[in-house]
Formats: sequence, C-alpha cells, structure tokens
Amino acid sequence: MLTEVLEVFALPRLRSFVDCTLGAAGPSSAIIEAHRELELFVGLDVDPLALDKSRARIEALLSDGSRDELRAYTHVRNFKYIKAVLDGIDENLLSEGVDGIFLDLGLSSMQVDHAERGFSILGDGPLDMRMDPKGTLKAKDIINSWPETEVGRILRDYGEESNWRFLQEKIVNARNGGGLHTTGELSDLVRKASARSGGRQGWIKTATRVFQALRIAVNDELQTLENAIYACFDCLSSGGRLAVISFHSLEDRIVKKTFLELIEVGEGQEDKDDFTLYKNDKFVTEEQSWSKQIVVGRNGVIFTKRPITPCEDEERTSRRCRSAKLRVIQKH
Repeated sequence: MLTEVLEVFALPRLRSFVDCTLGAAGPSSAIIEAHRELELFVGLDVDPLALDKSRARIEALLSDGSRDELRAYTHVRNFKYIKAVLDGIDENLLSEGVDGIFLDLGLSSMQVDHAERGFSILGDGPLDMRMDPKGTLKAKDIINSWPETEVGRILRDYGEESNWRFLQEKIVNARNGGGLHTTGELSDLVRKASARSGGRQGWIKTATRVFQALRIAVNDELQTLENAIYACFDCLSSGGRLAVISFHSLEDRIVKKTFLELIEVGEGQEDKDDFTLYKNDKFVTEEQSWSKQIVVGRNGVIFTKRPITPCEDEERTSRRCRSAKLRVIQKH
C-alpha cells in the first residue's frame, strides 16, 4: 500500500518522520525521496538483521550529498520506546513533536522466509517466533511448558480459532512424547488434527491462526500496540499524522478503538460521512480524496472511519497485503 501511504503523508510540509517498523525501508525510502524538505528521519526496528539492511539502503539513498540537511537515525528498538528514542536524539523533539509517524504491523519477508526465525508454517525451523532476538520467551516454551488452560486461551483469544479445545488437547498430549520443538512438528500436528476434526477452510488456515496466536503471545503484541499508539500520538506535532497498517482483526480493533479514545469524540460531534460536503473544510482538502469519511474529536481527527484497503491490482500481485487495513489519525 505504498501509494496510499505516500498520499497520507503528502502534507504541505513534512519536516520530521518516524518509521516505527522500518523493515527493508521501502516506505521510508519513498518518503525521503518524495519530501525534499525533510529535516529529520528516524527508523526503528526490533530486528537487528532487518535494521542492518534498511540502514544500508538509507545510507545509499543519501550518499550523493544532496541531502546534507537531513539528519537520519536508525535504532534497534521496539516502537513502544519511541518517546525514549526521540528524547535521546533531541530533548526538544517531544515538546515540538514530529510531523509523521508510520507503523506497518505485518511480518516482513525477511522474517517469514527465514525458517530459523520460527514464523513459517511451511518451513521447518525452531519454534522461536521472537521479533526481538534478545527476548527470553519462545513459542516452544508456551507449547511445552505453559498450563493447558493458558494454551487454550491463547488459541481462542489470539488466534480466534473455533477448534481451540481440540488443538489444545493435542498440543498438551504431545508433551508426553517429548513435546514440540520445530515449526514442522507443530504444522504436522495441526494438519493431522484438522484432517480428523474437519478443520475450517483447510489445515493451512488453521495453522495460520495457531502460529498467529503464538506469535502474539511471545511478543505481547496487542498490549504493546495499544501502548505504542498512545505514545506515538503524544509524539505528534500539531497537525502531525499517525498511520497504522494492520493485518488481522485483533490489531485493527485495537487501532480503531484507541484512535477513538485519543481524539475524544464528544456529544454533538457527529461523523462526517459525505466527503463531497466537507472537502473544503480545514481537515480535508482536494488532495486528500483518499479520506472519504472522517471523525472529528476534541484532540484530533480520524481520517479513516472506514479503513483504507488495497486495490484489486495490489491484491492480485501481493497475497500478503490482502488483509491489510490502513487507518490514519491527525493531532489538533
């Protein structure tokens, strides 16, 4: 959804920008190239391997010497620490605020395609699933050591798996044979369990939900996301925007709910549903035709009452983006 992200941050003047999930630096590189006025760029990623690649890409982009006025920083940090990172760069940043902040919550190909990271359903690697290699909790710890009720709760709440009780029983019973220690072993268990129980929409989709549930638990993703959105909003300047791309319903619900809490919609502040009637107000301009429904609150504006989703062409060329939802908030 690169085109949509560029449109969201097509502000009259984007002087500072933070990419909280830098990855391979695709969106950030495009932002840097599109905004010659940019004075400060900050990239965060909890994965040091991803950060090494993105740092090299950004350095190459700036190597011609034409952007000497741009200060660029990259940090191996979780986005929940955005305030500490910005304060460490410039103690005035938190009071002045930054103009743009971006979060892409999807797994990168660098993570999925490397079986040793433990995210791949079809590959065979250790049951790890840590976003931060320095983290102590691994998926195998949950599978092999956590109480049976906790395993079931994770499958039910984080995977939204309807067959969670049966899978919980199979996973716990596997401990009698030494437990599960690789992604291949877990995938085999899910495939056999799905075949016997009928499964929902095939074993791969069931395995996707199981792997999602474990990944969320290992990385405490949902609570981290909520806390990070509050922190990011605090870091915005007046008129600054925060854009978040989520990839499953649990994430999207948190983004939607937290955005509404942040702007504080009061009584009598109705949703603005018809863009054609409001295209000339101070929040939505002709250049922001991507924002067709807005919600105005005391502290800010939600530009995406309904999230922006990938176009049909992008869905055809990239299977991973099909579930993506982009939501945008702007601070007063």
